[in-house]
Amino acid sequence: MSQSTIVLLFVEDDPIDQQRFLQYVSAQQLPYSCILVASLAAALERLTKQPIDVILSDYILSDGNVLDLLKHSPTVPIIVITRHADIAAAVRAIRAGAYDYLIQDEQGGYLTRVPETITEALTMRRSQEFEREQRALAELLRDTAAALNSTLELDEILRRILDNVKRIIPHDAASIMLLEGTQARLALMNGWTAEEVAILSTVVLDITEIDHLNLMYHTRKFCIIPNVDSVNSWVRIPGVRVPRSYLAAPLCIGETVIGFLHLDSMSPCFFTAAHADWLSAFVNQAATALENAQLYRKAQELAAIEERQRLARDLHDSVTQTLFAASIVANALIRQWRADPASIGAELHELRDLTQGALAEMRTLLLELRPSALLEADLGDLLRQLAETIKGRSRMRVTFQAEGKCALPPAVHVAFFRLAQEALNNVLKHARAQHVKLHLVRSPERVELLVQDDGRGFDPQAVRGDHMGIHIMHERAREAGIQLTIVSKPNEGTQVRAIWTREE
Repeated sequence: MSQSTIVLLFVEDDPIDQQRFLQYVSAQQLPYSCILVASLAAALERLTKQPIDVILSDYILSDGNVLDLLKHSPTVPIIVITRHADIAAAVRAIRAGAYDYLIQDEQGGYLTRVPETITEALTMRRSQEFEREQRALAELLRDTAAALNSTLELDEILRRILDNVKRIIPHDAASIMLLEGTQARLALMNGWTAEEVAILSTVVLDITEIDHLNLMYHTRKFCIIPNVDSVNSWVRIPGVRVPRSYLAAPLCIGETVIGFLHLDSMSPCFFTAAHADWLSAFVNQAATALENAQLYRKAQELAAIEERQRLARDLHDSVTQTLFAASIVANALIRQWRADPASIGAELHELRDLTQGALAEMRTLLLELRPSALLEADLGDLLRQLAETIKGRSRMRVTFQAEGKCALPPAVHVAFFRLAQEALNNVLKHARAQHVKLHLVRSPERVELLVQDDGRGFDPQAVRGDHMGIHIMHERAREAGIQLTIVSKPNEGTQVRAIWTREE
């Protein structure tokens, strides 16, 4: 842990214990900025006035106890001091959210454990904050990916790139520069005045004459400039403000750089290495959207617009987002592994689920491209693929079980697959479930499929017949001779049961 000053709030109503603590901190030359208070009220007041890194508090205070403090400071690590080995009180504090406890002795020997305990508490908090930040970023990037990939019009994608990067990285102005050979022009801007936009729109630059653009073009890596004033090759255009700091990344399709995404700040040294990592992840998704827009234009030229749109939409809504989330989790894992190799087990499971889900989604899409493949594949394998897909795209626990085997008529085989697909899509979109179960039982005379979730459910009597695909599911089941039953109640989950019986 670094030796930067730690702001420590020491809550203790005994002056002797206060003095003993200060003397220990001074004697050990600990990097603490100590704030001493003698009551719960004083501690709460301090918390409203300045940031606190860690709290060391006696369990019993003159106007309450540490449990009251825990209710008001859930994000600050609190280490509790108990007297006379009161383990019961310590357990209550830990259950209420305290990080750790120390047992006070008359000689003050417990103080020797303070530095180690504080270090561990702060390390744990930073690890938790990092994990929350990475998860929040992954969710945000998945949302922006969906927004980018919901259209194939180039101009609309460029506009959405600028709109969505604001959600990822703070900045004062932004622009997208597109390349034609080594000539670059600004295609879209925001944060600039109308007069500045009019000027910038006419500018054409040769990137070989501008160091940072030339470097990004050849390395395909981001560029961060803490102080623009120190860059001799910066192009200063009359009538346009010069930013103080700058962050940019190339937009690449494969190995080809098609342009740059620029972010500007009017404050020096504004952008950080973390901002650069976030921008790199974002531009990868933006470049994919731009590439798909180019494919769309080619599809228009080849008079195959509708099919290309459908394929692009399916790919974007499924595999791209899942793989994108997997890449974010993988990057976070690398950093966390370096800090604490033993703490990455759960994240490895999540990464495995994401990649398995992406593979299952790709296989399903390939089946859609060749419908005959649906009949060639075993129904149990198809449903397992659907289960892995849902598991990869959500945080739900998904269990799948298949019993028995039998050959089915083609229409029945496809109908069971479509019913399971629609039921799982409904769970994903509407149920807010924690767990979904698929159970397939096959025998020569009878096949039963159960899809059950523990989500919020619904009132079938209050829902239109075509809501959530219910009408389509019933129609598909009737056509294949399948008995379909959907049972649901608000806050009690939903059960979809499909039964087919072989007729003589």
